[in-house]
Amino acid sequence: MRLAVCTLSAVLLSGCSWLGGAGNVFNGGQGHHAKSSQYQYGGGHHGQHQYQAQRDPCQVFSPKAPIPRGCHPSQVTLGTAGGFPQQPNFGAPSHGNSQYANQGYGSHAGVAHKQAANYGPRKSKKRKPRFRGALSLGAEKSISGALLDYTKLPTIDPVAGYNPQDYREMRTTGSEASGNITDVTWTANQQDLSGTAVLTPPGAGFLGYERSNNPEISFDDVYSTPTRIAGGFEYIVNPKTTFFANAGYSQAEGKSGQVASIDATLYRLTESQDYQPEDPGVDAMGNANPATGNFVTAGALQRSTSFIPNEEIARFNYDFTDMKRLDLEAGGRYYFNPVVKSQGYKTLTPFVGAAVGASHYNAVSYDSTQTQRFYERAFEDGENDYYEIVGPNTRVDLYDSQWVPSGQLNAGMEWQVTPKTALAFETGVRVEGARKYSNGEKGDNNIAIPMTIRGSYNF
Repeated sequence: MRLAVCTLSAVLLSGCSWLGGAGNVFNGGQGHHAKSSQYQYGGGHHGQHQYQAQRDPCQVFSPKAPIPRGCHPSQVTLGTAGGFPQQPNFGAPSHGNSQYANQGYGSHAGVAHKQAANYGPRKSKKRKPRFRGALSLGAEKSISGALLDYTKLPTIDPVAGYNPQDYREMRTTGSEASGNITDVTWTANQQDLSGTAVLTPPGAGFLGYERSNNPEISFDDVYSTPTRIAGGFEYIVNPKTTFFANAGYSQAEGKSGQVASIDATLYRLTESQDYQPEDPGVDAMGNANPATGNFVTAGALQRSTSFIPNEEIARFNYDFTDMKRLDLEAGGRYYFNPVVKSQGYKTLTPFVGAAVGASHYNAVSYDSTQTQRFYERAFEDGENDYYEIVGPNTRVDLYDSQWVPSGQLNAGMEWQVTPKTALAFETGVRVEGARKYSNGEKGDNNIAIPMTIRGSYNF
C-alpha cells in the first residue's frame, strides 16, 4: 500500500511539470524556458546574431545577405521577425518571407553554388579571341592588260583578207534600142586618182582599203564591272598582326561591241555607151523592121569617176561569253594604332595587308559578226546605213579554262562596331598572271583596283 501511494505521487508530480513546460513554449508563459527563448529567439539584433553564432551558422536574416562561408545553398535558413528560422523554399509555393528566400537562392541556385564553392563572387576572366570569321562583298576595275591582242592572233584578225570589191553595187539604165546604155558602179577601194585601179581586186602592194581599226581589246572593254563575294577565317596573332585565308567567287557579264572597222575611199564609176542604127531595116512589105537592122557604136566608151575619201565601210562586232572566276588566297594584315578611339570598344583603326593565291577562269569565247555599209547610199545621200552579212556567226575560242597566279596589296580602315563584330573598307592593287590563248601564245597580265567591304565576327 505504501508502495502504491509513492508511485501515484511521482506520476502527479511529473504531469504538473509537463503542463507547465507546454505553457511556456506555446502560450508565452514566464519561467526559465521563456526567458531562455526570449534571449535566443527575440527580435533584438544581438539575440539574432548570437543565435546564428551559437545555434545555426548557416542562418541569414535578409534575402540579400551573402551565403555564409562553408554553407551549401540548401543549408541556408532565413530568420524571421519572430525569431523562428525558416528553410528556403526551393519547390513549393512561397508565402511571406520565404518567397524572398526562394527568389534569392532558389532561382539562382547554380550561381549561388559557384559563389559558395569559391567562397564569394569571382570575376570572370576575359578570354582573348584567336579566330574570327569574315564575309566580304566587293568589285574591281581593270586598269591594264589586253584580253584580245590581234598581233598574237593573226589568224582570227577579222580584217585579214577583207576585199571591199566583194560588196560593190551596180546599176544599168537604157538599152541598145534606145540608143544608150549607162552602167554605174559604186564601190570602195584604196584611193587611186588615175581611175585604172578602181575595180582592181587587192593584190601585191594593194590593200583594197586605206585603213583598218582593230585595236587591242582590254579586260575592261570586254566585261562589265566584276562583283565578288568571299568568305574566310582570320587568326589573331596579337593586337597588331593577323593571318587570313579566303575563298571567293567573281562574276562579270560579257559585253557586245565593235571589235574592228575598215575605212576606204568610196567610188562612183560611170560608163556610158551610145548606139545608132546604120540600117533601120525593112520587111518585104517595106515596113520598118528593127530586127533586120544593124546597129553600130557612135563613139568611144565614156567613163567618169567620182570619189569620197576616208569613209567607214565595214564593222566587225563581238559578243563575249560571261566571266566566272574562283579565287583562293592567303595573307596577313598589320594594324596601326587607332586614329579614332572612343570610350569602350569602338575604334577606327587603319591597316595594310598582302595576299597571294591562285585564280581559276572559265573558258572565253566570242561570236563575231560583220556589217557592211551601203555604198550607193553613202555616196549619193551621205547615209550611214549598214546591213548584216548573211551567214552563220563566227565563233572564236579565245582562252581555255585555266589557273593563273594572283597577288594583291591592300590598305583600309576597320571600325569595331561591337566587342565581337567589325566592319572594314579596303582597296589596293590586284595583279593576275597572263593566260594562254587557245593557240598557245601568252596574253597580258591583268592589273585591277579592287574595292571591298568586309564584316567580321570574333569567336
